[in-house]
Amino acid sequence: MTSTVVFDLDRVLLGGDASSLFLYGRLRRQPARLLPLLLAAPALLPGAAVPQLRPLAARATTRLAVGGRPESDVAVVAEAYRQALTGKPEAAVADAIACVRRHLAGGDDVVVATGCEEVLARGFLRAIGLGALDVVGPSVSTRPLRVRRAMGETKVRMLAERGYPPPWRAVYSDSAADLPLFAGTPRPVLVNAGGRPPGRSSGSSAGVPRP
Repeated sequence: MTSTVVFDLDRVLLGGDASSLFLYGRLRRQPARLLPLLLAAPALLPGAAVPQLRPLAARATTRLAVGGRPESDVAVVAEAYRQALTGKPEAAVADAIACVRRHLAGGDDVVVATGCEEVLARGFLRAIGLGALDVVGPSVSTRPLRVRRAMGETKVRMLAERGYPPPWRAVYSDSAADLPLFAGTPRPVLVNAGGRPPGRSSGSSAGVPRP
């Protein structure tokens, strides 16, 4: 077995929705970015409603909210999350972040595998001081147009392609969609089962237990 530990992002490390929290912070800092988002909404909203197009719509939303050059996206996104977390500090789930740090201190490799748009995931991790973690998320290529969602069996294959094949030491997720990941570890951790608030422990399947 490898020493790799896999964490999901939304409702595990981040208490809520990554896109909503990013937009909250970005528009607080740069209200003018609302205009291009509103102009693009007739195209973005239908795309977000179609599962296969959702990663493309999410990437377009991030680009429109950031503006400027794509090379700066992660830094701008991280700053937006820092702004958001000043008003909503509970969105960074302290128990889960501490769990990641304990795994790292114990010599484990930690990777975040998420259905969230990858630039958002990297920006959030940078904002909470975990920017060195690798992220496996949806991929979008434009030439030719190809959209690949990171969920279920596809997430397992994407992890393997990036050098993180099963079996994994542990997997932390809140989603039944990650059952294929749970099948690849002797220590599946179902976080926040039953809709409990992030970080609050009640038995083996709620909150984030110690590694």
